[in-house]
Amino acid sequence: MVLKRIRDMFVASVNEGLDKLENPKVMLNQYVRDMESDIAKAKQTIVKQHTIVHQFKKKQEDAHETAAKRKNQAQLAFDAGEEELAKKALTEMKYLEGKAAEHAEAYEQAKTQLAELKEQLDTLETRLRDVKDKKQALIARANAAKAKEHMNASFDKIDNESAYREFLRVENRIEEMEVRVKYGNSAEANTEYSRSQYSDEVEAELDKMRSLSLKKTDQPTAVSE
Repeated sequence: MVLKRIRDMFVASVNEGLDKLENPKVMLNQYVRDMESDIAKAKQTIVKQHTIVHQFKKKQEDAHETAAKRKNQAQLAFDAGEEELAKKALTEMKYLEGKAAEHAEAYEQAKTQLAELKEQLDTLETRLRDVKDKKQALIARANAAKAKEHMNASFDKIDNESAYREFLRVENRIEEMEVRVKYGNSAEANTEYSRSQYSDEVEAELDKMRSLSLKKTDQPTAVSE
């Protein structure tokens, strides 16, 4: 018995889990939650991407600004006859101009990625609004379909299973019991019913028999010779 109860509980738990998986309301709500989670993550990514874009832009501007300073320093050193200092300043200027170009390229790529992320976010938000608008209607349609499915299953069960036939059999037995209660169900009961029905006629016949018996008694007895 204990093992049977454990098995029944396990089967019930599994069926409940399957019902939840097949429940449109649960599925739609989960889908909405997943989309909201994706949107939240996308927004966080966009914030980070904005920071990255800003950083690359700042690095590009700083590199350009420093390169311009090194160019001026190189000119001053050259004018002062310090060619070695001028070369050093010019070398650093070229390096900074290269870094500025790298930062500019990274800045453009980051901006493109940011635009793509924003487009994806717009798509997700549009889909989420669409799902929320349609969710209740879809749930109502699913519930109606489920109710019709259960109704059809009930009709099939009544038509195909023995429960309904057993019900009809019980109904017939009850009708038989009612007939027996009303009219009796044995030979003795039928006899009593007959006696009651013909009691007056029976008494009349008995009276006739009694009269005849009295007449016979009153007649004189013949004397033998």
